[in-house]
Amino acid sequence: MAVKKGRSGPNIGSHGTAISVSDVSSSLSHDGDSSFTFKPDPSDTTKASNGAKIFKFPLDDVSAGNFWTRLIINTWVPTTREHSGIKGQGSGLDKDSIANIWLPMPLTLSTSYNQNYTEAENMLVTEGTADIGAGGGNATDTAAATGAGIIKQMVNEVQSGLSDLTNVNSSGKMAKGSIQNNKMGLVYDGASLRSHTLGWRMIPKDREEQKAIETVCFAFKKFASPVVKGPLGGDTTIHNSAKAHQLAVDAIEKAGEGGKVASATSLLEDIEDSLASIGRLGIPVTVNVEFWFGAERNMHLFQIKDSFIQSVEVNYTPTGTWNAYEDGAPIETQLNVVLKENAIITQSDIQQSGGF
Repeated sequence: MAVKKGRSGPNIGSHGTAISVSDVSSSLSHDGDSSFTFKPDPSDTTKASNGAKIFKFPLDDVSAGNFWTRLIINTWVPTTREHSGIKGQGSGLDKDSIANIWLPMPLTLSTSYNQNYTEAENMLVTEGTADIGAGGGNATDTAAATGAGIIKQMVNEVQSGLSDLTNVNSSGKMAKGSIQNNKMGLVYDGASLRSHTLGWRMIPKDREEQKAIETVCFAFKKFASPVVKGPLGGDTTIHNSAKAHQLAVDAIEKAGEGGKVASATSLLEDIEDSLASIGRLGIPVTVNVEFWFGAERNMHLFQIKDSFIQSVEVNYTPTGTWNAYEDGAPIETQLNVVLKENAIITQSDIQQSGGF
């Protein structure tokens, strides 16, 4: 069936008036199914303290096929906590969402769950160990078993040492047609932090969407970089970094207004002034990622925990050659973002298929 492209409302997708995908001709029946309508979620558009800004591409819901990647930009603000009986432990950090970036599904999507292990010798679990919680007769039995295990382990160590001493070279160890069992095993060293690379290739349908692409790319450049000045011009600290990041969000929202481009000379002067006043670097924001289908999070896919942006790559020639519109804007832009989670994944995080 033919597909009729275009918007069904003047607002920016779901975050203005809910846009139904009724203008896509299909043989599928979706009467009463909310997945075919992308409705705004109040948590996206309003916050108790201040509104989280929204940046989105494409501007209509049909082009993305009603599948979305939601990137939640978070900053950290100091807060007071009550810790009874612990002096001086009444402060902490709370996460505050300052922006939401909505993009289509990434070009590729995968995740991994990796653990770290080290190979070690003499890995007999029952030798030389004691059951601390045992009592009474069990404690006596456990102590006896532990003593026997320690003696056995000592014998193994002595035999291994004698084997090394009595053999002139490595091949001598095999003279009897056998070697001392080194009882190899693995020592668990903990979990690995996950890393994710998300990429999008974006082609605008009009000037408004070109501006949306540039705003999204500009936002990631800003969010991946440290803050060098507080809102009053001094060093960035835990008490003013959140405000500094909020000012960055305001700058992203106003990007491109007036159509003026700074000259190379003025940019260089700004850089020199900035470098001269750098005392501390404010820690960049963190990002949570969710994948949505229609008006709800897609429970078939995983989520990405709070992550730092390790790198941002903006490719203005993804086809291999430079192509531009009449106003100089690139025909196509590819955005690649590398995220590194700030916490490990545990079993409690994995809930059915739609956990982390």
